[in-house]
Amino acid sequence: MERRTFIKSMSGVLAVATSVGTVSTALAKDKLVSVAEFGLKPNSRDDSIPALRKALAYCKQNPGTTLIFPRGRYDFWYTLADQDFYYLSNNDDGIKPVAFPLTGFKNVTIDGQGSRFVFHGGMVPAIVRGSKGITLKNFSIDWDVPFNCEGIIEAVNKKQSYVDVRIKKGYRYKVENNRFIFVGEGFENPVIKNLLEFDTKKEEQAFMARDNFQREIQPVTSEVKPGVIRMKTKFNTWPTVGNTLLIMQEKREWPAFAIQDTDNTWIEDVTIHHSGAMGVIAQRANGVKLERLQVRPRENNGRIVSTTVDATHFVNCRGHIILKDCLFQGQIDDGTNIHGMYGRVAKIHNRHTATFELVHYQQLGIDIFEADSKVNFSDLALNVFHDNEIASTVRKDAKYWTVTFKQPLDKALKVDDVLDNLTWQPDYVMISGSRFIRNRARGALVSVPSKVIIEDNYFHTPGMGIKIGSGGLKWYESGPVTSVEIRNNVFDNCNYAKDAAPIDIVPGRSKTETLPFHQNINIYQNEFRVFNGRVLTASRTHGVNFVNNTIIKSDAYPTKPSRFAPLQVDRSTQFVHTGNDFIGFPKDKKLVSINEDNNKRKTGKNGVEVETS
Repeated sequence: MERRTFIKSMSGVLAVATSVGTVSTALAKDKLVSVAEFGLKPNSRDDSIPALRKALAYCKQNPGTTLIFPRGRYDFWYTLADQDFYYLSNNDDGIKPVAFPLTGFKNVTIDGQGSRFVFHGGMVPAIVRGSKGITLKNFSIDWDVPFNCEGIIEAVNKKQSYVDVRIKKGYRYKVENNRFIFVGEGFENPVIKNLLEFDTKKEEQAFMARDNFQREIQPVTSEVKPGVIRMKTKFNTWPTVGNTLLIMQEKREWPAFAIQDTDNTWIEDVTIHHSGAMGVIAQRANGVKLERLQVRPRENNGRIVSTTVDATHFVNCRGHIILKDCLFQGQIDDGTNIHGMYGRVAKIHNRHTATFELVHYQQLGIDIFEADSKVNFSDLALNVFHDNEIASTVRKDAKYWTVTFKQPLDKALKVDDVLDNLTWQPDYVMISGSRFIRNRARGALVSVPSKVIIEDNYFHTPGMGIKIGSGGLKWYESGPVTSVEIRNNVFDNCNYAKDAAPIDIVPGRSKTETLPFHQNINIYQNEFRVFNGRVLTASRTHGVNFVNNTIIKSDAYPTKPSRFAPLQVDRSTQFVHTGNDFIGFPKDKKLVSINEDNNKRKTGKNGVEVETS
């Protein structure tokens, strides 16, 4: 991805009039334009939207422009922002005010020069749609009033089933009719999704703290004194006095960046301190690079949470996906999730035509049925049995699509089987030099049939560091992996909130199916620090090489004996393990379990232990 625009020195004071404003002649010639040319000044606390609209109009008329923001603070309000309807996968669709609506732009760079962009109310900072060659760099994103709420636990009464929480400064709420209501700039939300305990000192999910979902029955809430609320509800794990209680709202409305139907989008040296959904959501994007992207709370502001769900997420993207030297901290879901999307067979009309359903309500409107796309079909156990190519599509609505295929459909096809689009998949995925720390859930989730390299990263996550899954009945996330390299990473006491292994390779759907789903995964020269003794779980996988890794038994968290071996493999073929150094494990500890329920093991070449199919 060769790129495009380089910033030159600013000079000249002559002005030239355009249809969208006046810019200096020298700046226009160099294709370097300052927002100051459109009347926008830093640190004014005025709404930047009106001047920004003029600046963006100029950039759209002049491809190749770099728009710079003199360093400082810029504020953006939702009230005057451009609005449009957006379908954003794994987020909530709807009409969204957008500060930077970059639709139909070409080779434009937004350079904040270290500025701080502060947003007010329900809005999306930037949506890149139908554009080519967009770079966003050198700025941070934050909200004055966040979309979640945090408080310090002052009292816990298990017998009467309540907790008292002192709400931290900077968060807004009210209590009406015994109900907690989130209050922001221009919005109120009366629905709590989850209550989750964080360790205040470590600023991470508390040890083995469980989610406490509240959707159907909301906590009975009262204010016992100013700033202190009492919540009566059930907890799966009761929190500890002095720790932080995260109060999460239901909606996923306001991601920081959305990228859709684009070519070559770069985000460089950007920090996302907060957003009301994902940090970056990319769908049907061709080529995305995130370099030195940081998702983390702002220093010394008392917040633990950054984004309210995933830091980054990629759905049916193609080309290269690169995450380089990034930091993902404090997000209330995964660091990254890279996958395709299954369409469920809803009705078979004839040998060439069927209607498909996008099952999850947060995946509506995403076109995975584009004409000329190569596709395959899988049964309920995710066994692929048919390949085809799309001839034409009729979209009935955001949920249902009727598709005609170039070749006859397989006679075995039936309702509830699933379609996967193979054309809209990445060519190459690289995750390198990044840190996944102190969030909720997992680190990196990858399930795409491309070359995937995960190297030189650091994982300290409450769930798995790396999850290779696919096929869940809820999200319908597609894609077996076919070539994955996991090398030179550090897994530092992951799974402190979930008893699992730091690397988990388990597809969904079937607990009894034995045919391989994933294949060709090489795990080598990594360091695992494990308090629970678990390292790898693999199932329905062909060709896992676990070689020359160092595994160190840790006492970082309380532990109890596990019924699982450090290397736990079942229903898999061609598992190789050699040259691994297990440090601090009992001498009588069984280190490897391979298909022990239904398969035998044998020693292959060079003394390597493999299973027999």
